[in-house]
Amino acid sequence: MVPSLDHRAVVDTAKSLTRTQQDALRAIAFFRPQKKVGEGWLVGDRRLSERIVERLEQLELVEESFVRGEPVLQLTVVGQAIKDRLLH
Repeated sequence: MVPSLDHRAVVDTAKSLTRTQQDALRAIAFFRPQKKVGEGWLVGDRRLSERIVERLEQLELVEESFVRGEPVLQLTVVGQAIKDRLLH
């Protein structure tokens, strides 16, 4: 089941995110060029610390996967619902 924008968990999680976490979630959703660099990530033109990415992974909003052997970040279903909610 895909959570809706008004699902209680989506609303509560969206409210609990810091501005930096919200910006990171939007950047991961928007920018395709991503690269793991040192202790963090370069997502488009933004640098994301490993700590921010780890926290988003703990909240199950983002997952690291591999495309053609390269690590990339992508939103989970819940992460996508929260990103959509943040845009409204």
